[in-house]
Amino acid sequence: MPNSDGIFEFKGVCGAILGCLCGYFSQGVRMILKDKGVFDINRIPATIPVRNNLIEEIVNKIRLSEVYRLFISGVTGNGKTSSVKRALEILGNEIIPVYINCSETNSYTSISKHILEIVRDKPFSEKGKNRDELADELKRMLLTKRTKKLVFVFDEVDKLIEKKDNHVDIFSPLLNYGKVSFILISNDPNIFGKMQGMLRSRMQLEVKMLSAYQPGDILEILKQKAEEGMIEGSYDIETLATISKFSSDIWGDIRVAIKLLEKTAVITEMLGKDKISEEIIKEAIKELQMSEIDKVFPTLPRHLRWVVVALCLESRKNNGFAVTYPNAYETYGLLAQKERFGKVGDRQYRTYLDDLEMLRLFDFQWKPAVNRRGRVRIAIPKFDFESFLVGISAE
Repeated sequence: MPNSDGIFEFKGVCGAILGCLCGYFSQGVRMILKDKGVFDINRIPATIPVRNNLIEEIVNKIRLSEVYRLFISGVTGNGKTSSVKRALEILGNEIIPVYINCSETNSYTSISKHILEIVRDKPFSEKGKNRDELADELKRMLLTKRTKKLVFVFDEVDKLIEKKDNHVDIFSPLLNYGKVSFILISNDPNIFGKMQGMLRSRMQLEVKMLSAYQPGDILEILKQKAEEGMIEGSYDIETLATISKFSSDIWGDIRVAIKLLEKTAVITEMLGKDKISEEIIKEAIKELQMSEIDKVFPTLPRHLRWVVVALCLESRKNNGFAVTYPNAYETYGLLAQKERFGKVGDRQYRTYLDDLEMLRLFDFQWKPAVNRRGRVRIAIPKFDFESFLVGISAE
């Protein structure tokens, strides 16, 4: 056990080291980021530029309506979820909000358990209970008199609706018992049409299609992030405009734009600079694109990699987008023809597309078909596909 002299000696050494470090930082590198938490994509700011009118409308309609039912759709990263969450925060104690992310929670049992625990504000054990017993629990809970309104949010609801029977069993009691408001969120504007017919007609949902963020919209959001999270003078409006324009043209996803701004600030700090420059933005873009595709691509199954290449080749033909079927599927078939068992079937191919959407490597949309009736599903790369193709051809 050290004696008191040893302890004092140790403290003295620590003090000297800390003094040197403080002197180094006070004389040396200027920090750019003052609050990294601002750049957390899960953080909901007090005000959300561009979407404030939507938030106010949701708040007012929940307050003034006995029951409010809304379906919000649009491309990924355009403020759907953050706007709804902010509206729920504003409503506060006026409501009992139940948020369900259907990509994580989409079985009948897990959703029922989550709803019961949130509304009753206590643990619920689903063990040993069958569907009928869970349904009775939900019915009792919904029929319980309360002063606060129940508001259920089903985010990425397409993951629930695609399971067919589950969504009927979950939504039916919400419609049959009590007075419940709910909001459905999905990137797929057509998912509502895949609902069971009678259930869909009873819902009477208000539908809102949110457009993708434009460069000016992204600029407003990045200005807010920079003011709250970065040192004054470390950026200028031209810098933010450059990042906004690039992010809008390539991704259209505000989450990627925020990530790019943060990465640009981090690189600026690492280089010992006190202000972001265009050269640093280019380096940050390069690193960000590498993290999105170059790191993920080698980890994918072999046939999924061929699908990525096929989508990129078709995007080259169409100046930025690929028709997923039949065009890209046929190109994938040519690439995979030397594989032992050839190409995979339609169903597995569509599963691969879903995987790429979850990985956020591509944005998927529907558009009118050319020279024929109907619509086609297109894939838009969220990375520099030309550089990617050049890179893999050189390997």
